[in-house]
Amino acid sequence: MKKFFTLLIAVLLFATSSAQAENFVVEISDIAATDFNTPIEKFYSTLPKAKGNYKSRLRPILIEGAMNIETEVLIRALKNPVTYSELNYLFVAGTYKDYPVVIVRTEIGMANAVASTTLAIKKFRPIAIINQGTAGGHNPALKICDIVIGERSFDHTAFRSAYSAAGAGIDLTNQENIGTYAYDETSGKFQAYTEYFADPTLLNVAKKVADENKNFNVVTGVIGTASSWIECVDYINFLHEKYGSSCEEMETNAVAQICQNAGIPFIGIRVLSNNVTNSREYTPESAKVVQNFVLLVAENYIRDLLKEVSE
Repeated sequence: MKKFFTLLIAVLLFATSSAQAENFVVEISDIAATDFNTPIEKFYSTLPKAKGNYKSRLRPILIEGAMNIETEVLIRALKNPVTYSELNYLFVAGTYKDYPVVIVRTEIGMANAVASTTLAIKKFRPIAIINQGTAGGHNPALKICDIVIGERSFDHTAFRSAYSAAGAGIDLTNQENIGTYAYDETSGKFQAYTEYFADPTLLNVAKKVADENKNFNVVTGVIGTASSWIECVDYINFLHEKYGSSCEEMETNAVAQICQNAGIPFIGIRVLSNNVTNSREYTPESAKVVQNFVLLVAENYIRDLLKEVSE
């Protein structure tokens, strides 16, 4: 009898978990940095820890990713890597194509992206910043592993809703984008920016790499940022139609805002790990695709624009 009840409970648990899987593919806990690529943590532990402050004759390129799976390919590509830690954020400095490069694991979300980027700017004085990683698609024409070069970005939670009285219901589509505040060098004041544009030079380099490497499916588009994960297709369609958003993620626009403050060239590049407008599939391993693309962008940027500086 005891074996019978044990078997019955096991069957019920299996049925419950199967039903849940049909309703929701990915839990938020599944995307935590510590849940992916555990071996990379062991790899970090083998890297020497930096002694003293970062020193480089040349200002490095800073490349960011929020999670282990979004930084592993980049870090393994560095020569002579050493680790730094500030407020528990991980920085790995080395060289790529004989030029200094720093990889930052920003951790997930806008607040973490801002904190880690600000620390990195103060510590490493980067010549340019590339924020990259995975994203959810807003454009139904895009598929998993397609790459979006962010010509511009915006915060899709930075809006003022229209007034509605209690009991009138909720309609967030009646909204005005009020932007986020960043420093304007011309006026010498902080002002609201409803969107931030990629650095033209970095944008041209990324487009060139896309044109020359047809094994990547790349588009130029708009990256929407917020500390949220939207599964409501109607609202995604609204954002796509109103703001032209190609995809959504949790860091790019926040980093763009800080780069605007610091006067540092910036670009966001994202790969689709999912797109609920055409599929419920979720493929976090797509992060490797965009890292390989970004390495080519960095290589071309170094060769074509920073070579004279380094010689």
